[in-house]
Amino acid sequence: MNLVTPLTKGERTRAHIVATAADLFWRYNFHGVSVDRIADAAEVNKATVYRYFADKSDVALAAVRYHGELTLRDVFEANFKRFSRPEDRLAGIYSDIFCAHQALKDESGDLFGCPVVGLALELGQEMPALRKEAQGIFGRIEEFLHTIASDALASQGKPGSAKVLARTLVQLLHGGFASARLTSEPDRILDAATASLALIGFPHTHVQTEPQAA
Repeated sequence: MNLVTPLTKGERTRAHIVATAADLFWRYNFHGVSVDRIADAAEVNKATVYRYFADKSDVALAAVRYHGELTLRDVFEANFKRFSRPEDRLAGIYSDIFCAHQALKDESGDLFGCPVVGLALELGQEMPALRKEAQGIFGRIEEFLHTIASDALASQGKPGSAKVLARTLVQLLHGGFASARLTSEPDRILDAATASLALIGFPHTHVQTEPQAA
């Protein structure tokens, strides 16, 4: 039996600050958010933020890690558990991403792109540790996509490099995020999904545009 150790009060407070800051950085960028604003939104005092983090950059690093772990668990790992065929896994991943974009557009009227890439592009030069963290996250995403690419090639008996295919799938994912953010149109994610599914040999696979059942 797997027993999960409950978080301490301090761990819960830190996690709450990270989640709050991650959302603020995503919506308003690093330089548009102060520690005071993070503290106010998290409903803690500023001293509490500094009890857990050396400075705002330390919070940003934790925020990138938070977004990465959430995406890997709830999008990639979840769809690998839910489906076995490569085309279903890829369609499921894009379905979750599209639905998240659509929900955000309905709620806020805008889209904010990939939160990991956003902070990495803004801070990568001045914060090598954050850039490295973002690279690690997308390295793990590429591993999932490599498995999809390898399984797709094998299922169709096609020659080709799964490594090259996986890297192209990552670029299409980046492009979908960027295009959706620039145009504020969630459907750009579906365009990336269509291209990605065609690339692995399954152009007629349907991407759900409603949240998937758990």
